[in-house]
Amino acid sequence: MITGRATDTGLTLAPLIHEFGWAADDWNRLAAGTIAGHIIECGAQCSGGNCQFEWRSIPDLANVGFPIAEGFPDGTFVITKHEGTGGRVNIPSVKEQLVYEMGDPHEYITPDVVADFTTIRLQDDGRDRVRVFGIEGRPATEFLKVSISYSAGYKAVGTLVYAWPDAYEKAQAADRILRERLDRLGLRFDQTLTEFVGANATHGPLAGEPRADAPEVQLRVGVRGQDRAAIERFTKEIAPLILTGPPAVTGFAGGRPKVEEIVAYWPALIPKKEIEPQVEVLDA
Repeated sequence: MITGRATDTGLTLAPLIHEFGWAADDWNRLAAGTIAGHIIECGAQCSGGNCQFEWRSIPDLANVGFPIAEGFPDGTFVITKHEGTGGRVNIPSVKEQLVYEMGDPHEYITPDVVADFTTIRLQDDGRDRVRVFGIEGRPATEFLKVSISYSAGYKAVGTLVYAWPDAYEKAQAADRILRERLDRLGLRFDQTLTEFVGANATHGPLAGEPRADAPEVQLRVGVRGQDRAAIERFTKEIAPLILTGPPAVTGFAGGRPKVEEIVAYWPALIPKKEIEPQVEVLDA
C-alpha cells in the first residue's frame, strides 16, 4: 500500500506508477490513479468542506481533516483522513468532489489516460473511509493541453449597498443614473456588467422577481475595455452616487475602485509529437 496527498492528479499518479510498477498502457490502473488524484486535489472538499447536502451536520469544520488516498497495486484505493480531525469522509462527500470540474463523465481527459467516471464504484469501508474501485480507462489522446495567458485590457468594479425600503428599486435607479452619466461623458467600454447582489447576482433571471421588502441590495457594476483612461474615469463616478443618487446608501468605505489589468486565459491543444519532455535537476 502507498499513502499520499496531492493538489494535482499527476502528483498522485506518478508515485503510484513508481511504487507499483504500473505499465504506461495499463489504462484501468492509470485511470484509477488519476481519479484518486482528482478526488483529493481540492483538499477538504471530499472530507466535508463545501458539502451541499450535509453541511449542517459536518463536525468541527474549524479543524477539518484533509484527505488521504491509500492506494493498492490492483488500482483500488481508499479515501480517508487522520483520526481526531474534523470533517467527514463518506460516500456523499466523495461524490461532491467527483463531479467537480468533471465535464464529460465518460471522457475525463488527462495527458496519461482517458478515465471513465461512469465506471467508478464507491463502498463504505468504515468510519471516515470510502473504498473506490472498478475504474476503467482508455488510451490518452494525441494532444496536450496548453494554457495560454495574454493581456486583454483593463477592468474595474465598483459597489454600493442600498437599504430598505425599496432597496432593489434604489439600486436599479442608481445603475440607470450611472450609465447615463458614463454615456454623457462619452466613455465606451467593451463590456458593462451590472449585478444586484441579494436579488439576482447568483441565479440571474432564474431568481425570479426579487422581494419588494428586501432589507438590502448591493449594486455591483463592472466595466472592461482597452482604454485604461476610460476605466480610470469610470472609477470616479461611483462615489458621487452617494450624494447625487438614490437615498439610504452605504458600503463605500473601501474607497475608489482600482483599475486592474486583465490577464485572459486561452486553452488550446498541441500535438504530443511536438513536445519533448525534459527533466533538469539543479544543485541546491
